[in-house]
Amino acid sequence: MRKIYLTILFLAATTGVLHAQKSKVIAAYQLIETGKYEEAKTFIEEASSDDKTLGWPKTWHARGLLCQTAYQKGLEEKDMKKCQLYDDQLYVAYDSYENARKLDRTGRMDDQLAPLYVLLANKLLKEGEKKYAVEQYKDALKAYEHVILINNNPIVQAETDTSLVYNTALAAYMSRDWDKATGYLEQLNGYGYSSNIPHLLYATHLAKQDTLAAEEALIDGIHRYDDNEDMVLLLVDLLLRTDDADRAVTVLDTAAKTQPENYIFPFATGLVYENTKQYDTAITSYKDAIVLAPDEPILYVNIGTCYYNTGVKIQAEARQITNNREFLKEKARSEAAFESAREWLKKAEEKDPDNEKVIRLLTLLKV
Repeated sequence: MRKIYLTILFLAATTGVLHAQKSKVIAAYQLIETGKYEEAKTFIEEASSDDKTLGWPKTWHARGLLCQTAYQKGLEEKDMKKCQLYDDQLYVAYDSYENARKLDRTGRMDDQLAPLYVLLANKLLKEGEKKYAVEQYKDALKAYEHVILINNNPIVQAETDTSLVYNTALAAYMSRDWDKATGYLEQLNGYGYSSNIPHLLYATHLAKQDTLAAEEALIDGIHRYDDNEDMVLLLVDLLLRTDDADRAVTVLDTAAKTQPENYIFPFATGLVYENTKQYDTAITSYKDAIVLAPDEPILYVNIGTCYYNTGVKIQAEARQITNNREFLKEKARSEAAFESAREWLKKAEEKDPDNEKVIRLLTLLKV
């Protein structure tokens, strides 16, 4: 009989303590409503550290509500103390709501939490924009990623916001968090978001010193997007830097077949040949480009430059010739190349009188 009596007393005492702790949470709700945030925090922290109320969903719901409500009120009243009840107060709110959801196995709190999540996402989005504007990219990334987490929450069920994913990718890129940047950029590529995405992926892979992945990103982008001109040129530049001029020409030839009216591709082919000192072949490509774009000064400049470099090369080689007849023959060839250079550079000058390269070369040619 005595054992039964003691058990009843123990249960009564335990129930009383549990009720007392839960009463603190209920009181905290009332304090939040009346704007007494410090007092509410004291009650909630006691409840959230007590084993008896640590697993009660409302404890964490109240904690999140306190953080979010005080933060909003602090902004409205320009009272930063209310925004600093906790370090990273908005993230404490998020973590608290997540705890509440995990502990609420019945799902009864979902209807209460859903609108709070939406308001929190809006606030974090503004926080991210503010941090990005002042170049605090890691903080911006953290804010944007939490907005994505909220949007992906099954009780919110928001559609994918590709603009948000793009901003998150940029924040990761600017933070030099290459792995995260790659992940978000590849996600955007899956949506066909913009031809700018392969550019960023290319730069991200290069930052990781992965030239193969950079090349693959550009090749994929060229096939994925119609406005791929810049990507083709980036790929050509990458191939040249990796001493693969033959592949660069192949890429450009393929691009020229898909866009035969675009002068950029024969122009770029000319650049590849000029870069590898194949001046005659470069000139042929530049002339093909002029047929498509007769008013582009750079084409005339580059043809003139190729003829000039050809003349210089012949002249240098002629100095090694001891046979006078052969020497005079090569000298005549160099003069013919310089004359062609003058002809094309004068045409360039007519189209672009202030071009410094043209002025310099014509001066060297004493025109």
